[in-house]
Amino acid sequence: MMKQIWTVAMLSLLLLAGCSSNAADKQEASDGETLYGNKCSACHGGNLKGAVGPPLLNMSSKYSEDELFKMITEGSDKMPGHLLTDEESRIVTKWLMAKK
Repeated sequence: MMKQIWTVAMLSLLLLAGCSSNAADKQEASDGETLYGNKCSACHGGNLKGAVGPPLLNMSSKYSEDELFKMITEGSDKMPGHLLTDEESRIVTKWLMAKK
């Protein structure tokens, strides 16, 4: 009987952990700042002023939204492509285009 209770408790914890993880993924996928922080800031800096990668301030004065999306999706020079899904790339593109 104790084994069954233990098994049910562990399965419940795993189920709850899976649910919260999915909720976090959905929130992340809709938030450009979170996506950038998790997947881009290590190279481009948390303040968009650059680090290993170049600064990303005022991107709207340098690129069209389509050009920036293509660069994020496919990569460029030293930046590898396909680090984000297309949806994530679109979200980060729109977020960066709004940054000054």
